[in-house]
Amino acid sequence: MNMFDNMKFKDEFLEDLKEILRKKTVKSKSSINAPFGQDVAEGLNCILDISKRYGFKAVNLNNYIGYAEYGDGEEEEYVGALGHIDVVPEGSGWSQDPFDPIIKDDRIYARGSLDDKGPIMCALYALKLLKESNIKLSKKVRIIFGTNEESGTEDIKYYLQNEKPPVLCFTPDAYFPIVTSEKGILTFELVKSFKEDIRDFTIEYIKGGKKSNIVPDYCEMKIVFKNNEVIEKQFNNEDLKKKYKVSTEIKDKNVVIKASGKSSHGSTPELGNNAIRNLLMYLYDVLKCENSFIDFLKAFSNIIGYDCIGEKLGIDYFDEESGKLTVNLGIISGNNDEITMRFNVRYPVTADFENIISSIKEKAEVNNLDFEMGNHNPPLHFDKNHRLIVLLKKAYEISTGKTAELLSTSGGTYAKLMPNTVAFGPIFDKKYDLAHQKDEFIELSLLEKCIKIYARAIYELAK
Repeated sequence: MNMFDNMKFKDEFLEDLKEILRKKTVKSKSSINAPFGQDVAEGLNCILDISKRYGFKAVNLNNYIGYAEYGDGEEEEYVGALGHIDVVPEGSGWSQDPFDPIIKDDRIYARGSLDDKGPIMCALYALKLLKESNIKLSKKVRIIFGTNEESGTEDIKYYLQNEKPPVLCFTPDAYFPIVTSEKGILTFELVKSFKEDIRDFTIEYIKGGKKSNIVPDYCEMKIVFKNNEVIEKQFNNEDLKKKYKVSTEIKDKNVVIKASGKSSHGSTPELGNNAIRNLLMYLYDVLKCENSFIDFLKAFSNIIGYDCIGEKLGIDYFDEESGKLTVNLGIISGNNDEITMRFNVRYPVTADFENIISSIKEKAEVNNLDFEMGNHNPPLHFDKNHRLIVLLKKAYEISTGKTAELLSTSGGTYAKLMPNTVAFGPIFDKKYDLAHQKDEFIELSLLEKCIKIYARAIYELAK
């Protein structure tokens, strides 16, 4: 099938990709016929319109999720490629408008270019090329467009309530060659209530982070002191400010502390620099008094601090299948009454979920913090001899001429939610994994490789 080697995108593909990248598909307030906000609904309809132009049947399931379908016959079995068109908030520090895509140096820059609009457009375009090449398939094929991957699971729940799952499916939302193991994911909150007045000062607010699965690059806090002498003594150490990447703005008795950091995906917190941690550890270093807020800072240092692998929480699990557990503090908010921190944990496939929860609760209780459970997605693991793995392995090896090694990831993909699904691409080199970071991009050469690989994969799964 040498025709696969000649499958390349044309200007049409790049223009269509730019069209969907211009849609600011960040979850917002739900409204009538827009469960994840009007912007996400517009994005879904945009990619469905593109699908129609490509000659596919396009189905919108009440703006929860949609798909493009190709193939004839009454057979209910179908194979799929499942991606998402929703994106995380743009964050700060971009070199250009994150929703005005530009092409520079063989790269297309925009929020969602890599995660996940570019890759799912590759799958859609690969199916278009298969159709135009008149390659016969025995099963229907669906390219499925999720809308809630970055902030929940409601899109897939809705899909499975209304449609049968694919018999074989891949999601282009991780790494090549094939991800057969995905860590479990849980979110939880630790809450500190200040039941007594905090002497010496008042916390007007603390705020940082936007999503639990993003390492926050900014955090800010405003404190009002009762006298200026405390401010002058405790906030004049420039070395500490530099150490913790902190700046202070002092006016009368008010101090605004601004901490910066570096954003990264919450599954790899070690690649970022957490601004929330910087701010809290700075305050623990400089505030010289005794009150319930200082007790909170001490508790934070005891069980969290800069630990990203859960050692202080007693949950530093590891296995050969999927590596180390990771912990990301993604969001903080609060004031003089209460402070809430939201965490995202990725745990190895062999770790015991109940033991993890038990240990976190125990540490929280000892340190006078309240534990509140969030979401939980169990780990995923496919055997190497599973038919889906065998066929994707064949498609990858024929397309690239390289051996398809089986991988694990600490990232969470739709494979945990959709039956018969594994992650398959698009990234070859992890140093180019800029998901959730500023100046996100995907290389044009990688887009072309993905189209070829996904065309072959769809053919192998559906022939």
